[in-house]
Amino acid sequence: MGLGDYSHCRQRMSRGLHGVSGRAALWFPAFHSVHRTPCGTWRIEAQEQARASTPVLEHLRRQLERAFQRAAARGRTRRAREAVAAVAAAAAAAREERTRVRMECALARLRAELLELRFQNHQLARTLLDLNVKMQQLKKQQDRQRASKSQSPEDDAMNPECGNA
Repeated sequence: MGLGDYSHCRQRMSRGLHGVSGRAALWFPAFHSVHRTPCGTWRIEAQEQARASTPVLEHLRRQLERAFQRAAARGRTRRAREAVAAVAAAAAAAREERTRVRMECALARLRAELLELRFQNHQLARTLLDLNVKMQQLKKQQDRQRASKSQSPEDDAMNPECGNA
């Protein structure tokens, strides 16, 4: 067996995973099964590829880790913004509710005052009506008294028998 006998092993290793060219640098023997062939150099080539791909894999791992951290930070930031927006909306709703309650209380006080004023107005109107009726009665009584006084001297003058006897 000469050096040419192992060319098919090198060819298979350079093709990478399942014959897809260009992915040999990403192949790591600890995670993938290696086709065993009757050549003895497959372990050496796999170890060399593993050593060569380790910095690439480490770089990719760091990039992925940073990308996940950024995505998580964005997610936390978004969640924080959403939480702040929710708190602000709740605070605005609470302010609106307090304002509405204050307005309802003010309206209730105004209604109570209006009712009290209406009651007082009704009482005053009743009092004025009673006073008016009383004034009319007094006026009629006074007119009757005047009429009776004015008739009394005429009666005395007309009827001399009653007064001179």
